[in-house]
Amino acid sequence: MNAVASDPPLGLALDFATDGLAGCSARTLAARIRAGTLTSVALTEHVLARIAAHNPAVHAFEQVWAAAARRQARQADAAVRAGEALGPFHGVPTAVKSHHFVRGARFSLATRGLPPLWNRQDDQVVAALRRAGFVIVGKTTMSELGLLPITETLVNPPTRNPWDRTRTAGGSSGGAGAALAAGLVPVAPGSDGAGSVRIPAALNGLLGLKTTRGLVPLAHADRDRYGLTSVGPMGRSVDDVAAMLDVLVRPRDATHHAASQVAPGPLRIGLMVTPPFGTVHEAARAHTQAAADVLRAAGHTVVDVPTPDGTVASFAPLYQAFISRIPILFRGRMHPTVRWFWEAGRGVSPAEAMAIHHDFAARGLAAMDGLDVLLSPTVPGPPPKVGAYDGLEPAAHFEAAAALGMYTALANVTGQPALTVPFGTIEDLPFGVQLMGHRGRDGLLLALARTLLDG
Repeated sequence: MNAVASDPPLGLALDFATDGLAGCSARTLAARIRAGTLTSVALTEHVLARIAAHNPAVHAFEQVWAAAARRQARQADAAVRAGEALGPFHGVPTAVKSHHFVRGARFSLATRGLPPLWNRQDDQVVAALRRAGFVIVGKTTMSELGLLPITETLVNPPTRNPWDRTRTAGGSSGGAGAALAAGLVPVAPGSDGAGSVRIPAALNGLLGLKTTRGLVPLAHADRDRYGLTSVGPMGRSVDDVAAMLDVLVRPRDATHHAASQVAPGPLRIGLMVTPPFGTVHEAARAHTQAAADVLRAAGHTVVDVPTPDGTVASFAPLYQAFISRIPILFRGRMHPTVRWFWEAGRGVSPAEAMAIHHDFAARGLAAMDGLDVLLSPTVPGPPPKVGAYDGLEPAAHFEAAAALGMYTALANVTGQPALTVPFGTIEDLPFGVQLMGHRGRDGLLLALARTLLDG
C-alpha cells in the first residue's frame, strides 16, 4: 500500500535495481567511503554521468559544477587516506537549491528580474553541508522567487517528474525533488515557504521535512519578517533525512537521528482530510484513512478533527507581502503571474500582513489543541500536467496552482514542523501523507514516519 510503483510511465531514471549506487542511501555511501570500499571520486563520476544522461529530460539542475565536484572528491579521498576526521556524509554528492549563496557561483532566484549575481562566500546551509563532508555538484531548479508549487519559469525549461515526464515535479524545490527521484543525488536540502519541500517530495515519492521555525539558521531570515520559510531535508529514507537535519542545525540541536529511532509512545493524532477549499481526490482520502489505520494498529489514538477555515484569497496578501520584500530591479522581465503577485504585495501594509499571519496562526495552533500530531494528505491529488495552468490570467494562474498547497501552508504560518511520507499511489504516481507536530518535535515526526513506512 505504501510503496510507490517500480515501473513508472516513460521508464526514466528510476532504474535503481540495475544501478546499485543510485539506489543506495547517502549514509550507506558515506560508510563505504569511510571503509575504503568506495571512493568519492568514483561516486562523484557516477553521479555526474547520471546527471548528464537524465537531466536533459527532467531539468532538475540549473547549474552543474563538474570540475569543482571532481576537485572536492579528490580532496575527500585524500582525507580518507590521511586518516583525518571525517564528517557524517564525507565524500557523498549532493546539490543545493538555486537561491543558496555558494562561493564563486551564480545566484538567480530563477528570475530575470535580477541581474546576474555571483557570491563571494557560502551561506550557513552550504557551509554546514561542506562541514559534513558533502561534495556539492551543482544547483537545482526552483520556481521563480520560490512562489509557485510548480517549477516552470522563463529562465529554465520546466522541471519534470521522473515518474512521468508529462507531469510536474512540484515546487518550489522541484529540482531537488526530481533529482532525488531520478537518482541524480541521494539526499538534498530544500526550502519551504508554503509547502515548497513537502509538495515536490510528495509528488516524487520522497520524504520531505518542513522544519520547526528557527531550527535551521538561514541566510535570508532578515527578509522573512513573518517566519514563513525554513530549510529542510529531502530524501528517500528516514535515516538520510534525519541525519541531514542534524547536519543543518546548530550542534546542540543535532539530536534528530537519535530521536527518529525511538518508537513514540501512544499519541493522540488528529485526522484532517476535508480540504480547506477546493476538492481532494478520492484516492487521497482513502490513502490518508489507510495511514490512520496503520497508526491505530501501532497503538495510537486517531480522531477526526475539522479543518481550519482558509482560502487562497484570504492567505495571499500575507504571502504577497513576503514575496514583495525581494528587491526586484527589472519587474517587466518576470513571469506575468509572478510580477502580478510581487506588485500586489507592494500594496499590502506590514500591519495587514501581520494581522493575517496572527489570525491564521491562531486557528492553526488551535487545531492542535489536545493533539500530538495532525495527519492529512500532503497534496490533494496526483501531480498536474506540465503547462496545465498556461494561458490563465495571473490571479487565476496563482489560485489554480496554489491548490497544491492547501494542506501544507498552515505549518508555515504556525512555525510547526511538518513531514510528508510516501504512502500509496494515485494514477500510478507517488502520493504522500503529511504529519504535522508541535514546535521542536521534528524528531517525533521522523520516528512516526518509520511506523507508516514499515506498516
